Amino acid sequence: MARTCEFDHQETLDKAMRLFWRKGYAETSVRDLVEHTGVAHAGLYAAFGGKREFYRAALDHYDATYGNFLIGPMERPEAGRPEVERFFATILDAVRTKQFGDGCFMCNTAVEFGNEGDDIVSKSRNNVERMSAAFRNALKHARERSEIPAGLDPAATASFLTSTFHGIAVLARAKTPFKRIEESVKIALQILR
Repeated sequence: MARTCEFDHQETLDKAMRLFWRKGYAETSVRDLVEHTGVAHAGLYAAFGGKREFYRAALDHYDATYGNFLIGPMERPEAGRPEVERFFATILDAVRTKQFGDGCFMCNTAVEFGNEGDDIVSKSRNNVERMSAAFRNALKHARERSEIPAGLDPAATASFLTSTFHGIAVLARAKTPFKRIEESVKIALQILR
């Protein structure tokens, strides 16, 4: 008879996600994961597979948690300029309060894995595409409702704002002073007025 799981999968996944987010894939050992989650190696392996599979699950958990919270509102049919501005206000608040001190887990993954590990980097690429599509959606509706200048190209602007976000993520991880990040966001959002 199979043994029942003796730990909370979501809580364990959340703890692993935070560890991978802070340390990266290469610098996180299985021993670190065992110590950080409090779950024995055999339990982690049985529930999540090897380290690489666990990392992919942590990325999916990050996307479901933070992606849906941050990007989700801009994907709605009624989204417009307020949702774009709220996205950046939320990011700035997270930078100020140090909740975003390790940057973006997806961005960190792209930097760490580069062109190798396509099975993992594809999750980061998908996140970039999702964010860009969400910005494009909100900006398209904003232009239709005259919330932004009529000549603003939603696709090009979405690409710019996605790049701006990733720049913020790197600056936050590098512990750049908040004021500099705040000024960058302010200038980026001026194009919407």
